[in-house]
Amino acid sequence: MYKHILLTLLILCSLQFIPATSIQDSYLAELSGDYAQAITHMQKLIQEEPTEVFYSMRTAWLYYLLGSYPQALELYQQSLVKLDHLDAHLGIINCQLALGQWAQALAASQKILPEHPQNTVLLGKAAYAAYMNKAYGTAADYFGFIVAISLWDIENRGYWVNNLYLSGNLSEAKKQYRTLKKYHPESQVVIDLREVLDTP
Repeated sequence: MYKHILLTLLILCSLQFIPATSIQDSYLAELSGDYAQAITHMQKLIQEEPTEVFYSMRTAWLYYLLGSYPQALELYQQSLVKLDHLDAHLGIINCQLALGQWAQALAASQKILPEHPQNTVLLGKAAYAAYMNKAYGTAADYFGFIVAISLWDIENRGYWVNNLYLSGNLSEAKKQYRTLKKYHPESQVVIDLREVLDTP
C-alpha cells in the first residue's frame, strides 16, 4: 500500500514539471486555423515569461491573422518598447494599413526607411500607404525605388506607371509604360492606360 502511495506522490510531483502548454501547441493550433486557441497558448507562455519578446511578437501576429488589428497593433507596440527591431515596425505598419490608417502607416514607414533604404517590403508598404493617402507622387517615387532594386519586378513596375500617371508626370509615365508594355503587354495597367499613354 505504501508503495502505491509513494508512486502516486512521485507522479503528482513530476506533473508539476510538465508545462501546461508549449509553443508547439500554438503552432499546431495555428496550422489548423484555430488562431484563438493558438493565442490562448501564447498568452499562457507570456504569463510565464512576460519579458520574452518573441512571445509577444508571435501573439501579435496571431491577432493579426484573426483580424483583431487593434490588439495586434498594441502588442507590436509593446514589443517595440522591449526591443527596437524591424519586424515590430513592419507589424505596426501592417496593422495601420489593415485599419485604414494611411497617414500613420506612411509616417511610420518613412521614419525607418533611412535605416532600411533597400528593403523592398518596407518600400512596398510605404508606396501602398502613400497611394491610399492619394499622395501619388510619393507612391511613384517608392515604386520607382523598388523597380531600381528589382528591375524585373513587373507588378511593381505597373504600380509605378499607374502612380506616375495619377501624379500627373505624363512624360515619365509614358516612358515607363512603354517598357511595361514591352515586358507584359497584357498587364492590367497597360490595358487600363492604353488610350492615354499609348501615344508618342
